[in-house]
Amino acid sequence: MPFTNILFPVDFSERSLAIVPQVQALCTRFKASLTLVHFVEVPAMAYGTLESPMVFDYPMAEIKECAKQRLDRFAATEFPGVAVTTVVDEGDPGSCIAELARTWHIDLIMMPTRGRGRFRAALLGSVTAKTLHDATCPVWTEAHSEAAGVEHAEWRSIVCAIDTVPEGSRLIRFAAGLAANSGPKVRLAHVVPIAETIPQKYFDLELASFLEDQARQTIAGMQNEAGTNFDVCVGAGNIPDVVRHAAVAHNADLVLIGRGALPHFAGRLRSHAYAIVRDMPCPVLSV
Repeated sequence: MPFTNILFPVDFSERSLAIVPQVQALCTRFKASLTLVHFVEVPAMAYGTLESPMVFDYPMAEIKECAKQRLDRFAATEFPGVAVTTVVDEGDPGSCIAELARTWHIDLIMMPTRGRGRFRAALLGSVTAKTLHDATCPVWTEAHSEAAGVEHAEWRSIVCAIDTVPEGSRLIRFAAGLAANSGPKVRLAHVVPIAETIPQKYFDLELASFLEDQARQTIAGMQNEAGTNFDVCVGAGNIPDVVRHAAVAHNADLVLIGRGALPHFAGRLRSHAYAIVRDMPCPVLSV
């Protein structure tokens, strides 16, 4: 903290191009260097079929050279004044992005979600989902990139969704680091699960109230450990729904969530990371 080396996978799609203003803003804010990467995939037809196992002479070198020229033009046009490295490689993006991030010591990956067609609201897209699963560095994602533009580029309000596991104080400290570097208002959000079935949920109200009070006490201790004093909102219900409500209520420009290995860091939030990324009205930064 702050970010110094940002990776932006570029496939030249509309969703990828739409988050360029967001990438520009973070590079400027953190004075970070930028790596643009484009992956060229060999089509299955190049390997022939079981009936005709003849390998097609696929012009990979020429295709990679054309892609490199296009990526260089893209970097010069969209990121003037930014230290940019362009990389064109061969392989499946979903498998290669996280590995490249580790090899190049990337500390932030920025990418849109890639759900397609009518199922876009229900899917993240395999590339984003695989990157969220495999990456060891923070991942910034935007589910509504077509209409994003420069909206949310300036971080004025951050909602940090936490669980009450002991390691959650690390996420609070991370939020404090963001606040120190970019000056936003940070609010912590915690969700107490409650049965959604009727009439079961009515019998859970008293228990939910008790659990909310317990959560506030636990979070107060976590903030004391982290040396912070952020506002806290605690709600009961479905985790993605409650986090989304907090983001909307506080006009969040960014939702911060933990993305660790179950059952440790981030606890229940880890298993809801995909739904949170998919449903938020603003970008999500998962660490």
